[in-house]
Amino acid sequence: PSDIKQAKEFVSKYAASPPSTVGSVILTHFPSKISVSGVDISTIHFKPSLGEEYGELIDRLLEDGAPVLSCAGGLMVEHPFVVEFIDRIDGTQDGVMGLSKDLVLRLLKELKEELEKEQ
Repeated sequence: PSDIKQAKEFVSKYAASPPSTVGSVILTHFPSKISVSGVDISTIHFKPSLGEEYGELIDRLLEDGAPVLSCAGGLMVEHPFVVEFIDRIDGTQDGVMGLSKDLVLRLLKELKEELEKEQ
């Protein structure tokens, strides 16, 4: 968000319209040029109460020193004040934060299997 007003506008919509993150990973074994890739989508479902308390939440985060204006969408899902409002995450928290460990591990296994086929 570019300012506090926009952060509050973003967050006000999250209870009714759950935000999603999309991340992708490509792993390449350079000697063989074998590549594997995958996509991770994580959706954050917030409790309905966020729709009524979004302004207070942003104010509390700012008072706590949270970097509201430098976080995508204005929220850090790992912050305790935000966790109170999360109903569930379809996907993983690390996927929301930027890189799905599950996806990387799955692709490493897949790349290993592809390399073993080549031998």
